[in-house]
Amino acid sequence: MELMNPCGVFDVRSTPLRPRVALGPDTTVGLFANDKKNADVLLQHVQRGLAASHGVKDFRWFLKEATQPAVFTRDFIEGCDAVVGAVCD
Repeated sequence: MELMNPCGVFDVRSTPLRPRVALGPDTTVGLFANDKKNADVLLQHVQRGLAASHGVKDFRWFLKEATQPAVFTRDFIEGCDAVVGAVCD
């Protein structure tokens, strides 16, 4: 008997995690939602939590259609110190 992997051939690459960002009043946090049900609701809770616990004042939202790939704007990419993404159903 021969077993076959239905996923095909793939290459696994290890990438180190970036250091954590120090959160505070001068931090800009991007909030990325894929337009599925409750993704925006989850991120609204995250926004309130980060504002209350870390004093974050600046948030930038990026919303995309669930069926389309994300095409982030340069303003979003360069303007955020950290990004929180939500993919919900």
